[in-house]
Amino acid sequence: MLGQATIDEMFPRALPVFRPPLPTLKTRATYAGIRRRAAAMQLTLTEAHMEVIDFVLDFYETCDDCENARALSDMMKQEFLIQGGRRYLYQLFPEGPLSTIHELADLPDLGHQSDAGAGTRY
Repeated sequence: MLGQATIDEMFPRALPVFRPPLPTLKTRATYAGIRRRAAAMQLTLTEAHMEVIDFVLDFYETCDDCENARALSDMMKQEFLIQGGRRYLYQLFPEGPLSTIHELADLPDLGHQSDAGAGTRY
């Protein structure tokens, strides 16, 4: 029996995996929402702010696994290393670049964005 089986019978081909297309985030509505939320947060957006926001939006448009805040933070640090890295990003967004940009652009919360273990235990 074993000698009579064909390769296709022994190793059936897997069906291709089709993923839904990633969302387009850089739309007029997104930028209007960013400006509206920035005004509500009393944050004046400059060209430098928009460059960092565009980087995060580009990341979300090309990455289908965007749940690790640390990895995204490290990528942002490398991308803006010439300007000063994390120090530069925190000068632009004092409350934290990732949390502020996610709030401005109404993006989903990242995994490990905040440390649930931090704090005081009594």
